[in-house]
This record gives sequence, structure tokens and C-alpha cells, in this order.
Amino acid sequence: MPSQCQSKTPQPTPGHICDYSQKFMEKVHRREEVEQREREHEAEFKAKCEEAKRQKVEEERLEVEQRKRAEEEEEV
Repeated sequence: MPSQCQSKTPQPTPGHICDYSQKFMEKVHRREEVEQREREHEAEFKAKCEEAKRQKVEEERLEVEQRKRAEEEEEV
């Protein structure tokens, strides 16, 4: 009778538990790598935007200076 009370569902062996844990950790590690690349990409994008804004401001400043010089030359 005791054999009838036992579960017929196969139980994972300790080796399988390790495999699942390792697969889970690999998946977590891959996800962390993807997230890190996304953060790096976002940081690069922000840096490029900031640089573009600085260049635009500098170009506008130079244009204003050139206009002032041209106006001063016309007055003289």
C-alpha cells in the first residue's frame, strides 16, 4: 500500500535545480547587460543633444557679433 500513496509526478533531481538556477541567473545577467547598454545609449544621446545645443548657441553668438561689426562698419 505505501507505493500507492507516493506521488507519481517525477521530482527534479538536485542537478536540475542547479540548472534552473543557472539559467535564471544567465537570463538576469543578459537583461542587466541590455539595460546597461540602453542606459549608455541614452547617455550618449543626451550628450550629443547637449553638444548640438552648445554649438547652436555658439553659432548664434557669432552671428550676432558679425552683425554688430557689419553695422559698426556701415556707420563709419
